[in-house]
Amino acid sequence: MKAPGEPLHSLTPEQVRVGTKQIMTYAERQAFWRNSDVGKQLGFEQWGKQSESEKNFVSNLSKEKWLGNKNQDNLINEPNWDQIEAAIRELDGANHTLVTLGADEETYMSIGGGAGKYVVTVTFDNLDFYMLVDSSKPNDIEKLVIGGQAVNYPANQCIDLLRCLLAARTFALEGKLDQLLTWIEDKSLAAA
Repeated sequence: MKAPGEPLHSLTPEQVRVGTKQIMTYAERQAFWRNSDVGKQLGFEQWGKQSESEKNFVSNLSKEKWLGNKNQDNLINEPNWDQIEAAIRELDGANHTLVTLGADEETYMSIGGGAGKYVVTVTFDNLDFYMLVDSSKPNDIEKLVIGGQAVNYPANQCIDLLRCLLAARTFALEGKLDQLLTWIEDKSLAAA
């Protein structure tokens, strides 16, 4: 609650207001919960940690960053979940527009867009492609910037962050499509 006459501060999407005056980034907030007494009592100290025996299915993470018409691609080998989640959360629909999680040359997940709307596709053989959909949405057309280019997508293919993260985590850790989500085969991406 702000005091009378105290100005409201605008937050960026990466920031969260904690208490009344402290602003934290997403990573700082996670560290706060892991290390605070309340967080430890609630079990947050294990939040986001992978056990030594838990190995990711994906072997690399590719992040695009567009500056003008040039892409400054960043490749991370053997990424952990925190790195994957941070890369997805960096997607802003303008400069950061595509993240790819690769297991090998033929098996990968692509996540494009940002700013609350994401398009998620997966292939296991580079022949058959599956797209994450939200069947509760209409088939209106929405424009997203993916791979540095504006593209029209049906609204039901523009997924919220929560579904996007759930799909990415299941693929990254287990190498499969999350069965709690709705997937359709995308014939438009299949090789001719």
